[in-house]
Amino acid sequence: MITYEEAGRLLGLAAARDQRIVGEADILAWHSDLNAAGVLFADADAALTRFYAVEMAGLEPEARRRVTTPDVIGIARKIRAERLANFVYEPPPGDDDPDYLARLRFQIAKTADGSTPALTERPALEGGPHPDVLKALAQVGRSTPDVGGEGPVAEVRRVGPLGIQCPTCQAAIGRPCKIGGFDEKRPPRELRTPHAARTRVANGGPAQLESPAEIERRRAASMAKLQELADREREASGG
Repeated sequence: MITYEEAGRLLGLAAARDQRIVGEADILAWHSDLNAAGVLFADADAALTRFYAVEMAGLEPEARRRVTTPDVIGIARKIRAERLANFVYEPPPGDDDPDYLARLRFQIAKTADGSTPALTERPALEGGPHPDVLKALAQVGRSTPDVGGEGPVAEVRRVGPLGIQCPTCQAAIGRPCKIGGFDEKRPPRELRTPHAARTRVANGGPAQLESPAEIERRRAASMAKLQELADREREASGG
């Protein structure tokens, strides 16, 4: 808890930095806000220093401003969180720790308020690898027998047009279709969509569509066949 006198000291430190005029109402407001947020004097003092020496120092003069209680509260909480970032519980000697929770709370509180120096990084884990890890490491570099060695491995096909070789540009399986490449000045470029023939073949259709002449030939043959059937029906009916 911050006392009324400590709130006045904090405002005095702020006034020394930003030349504000401090009144009785200012001290009352700071005393009320900081205690409502549970900020300790040491943390508030550290927050003031960071606000002016770090945050405001990095701004242009016209962008700087005076500190407020929300600034102090926010920075103080950030400072406490930073102190606890690499916190590691220190158990007492022996296997049993009947006062674990009380000891843990005490160590956290001391680290958070700065009484106990905070670790700058997490300590490295000690001890050798687990036996299972050692067994796995011993197999590194050794050949692995085939799994399911009976019979050939089934062919893995890619779904869609890229699962076949393109009949138009001969693009390999898995590779996009290309266009161009007629000379050195115009190298081939990849297409975003496969050739139509590649898509047709992938869907079970023919690689090439019939030419207009072939279509006309088939149509004429069909018409002739229909005419032949009609003539036979007339002959059968005695017409």
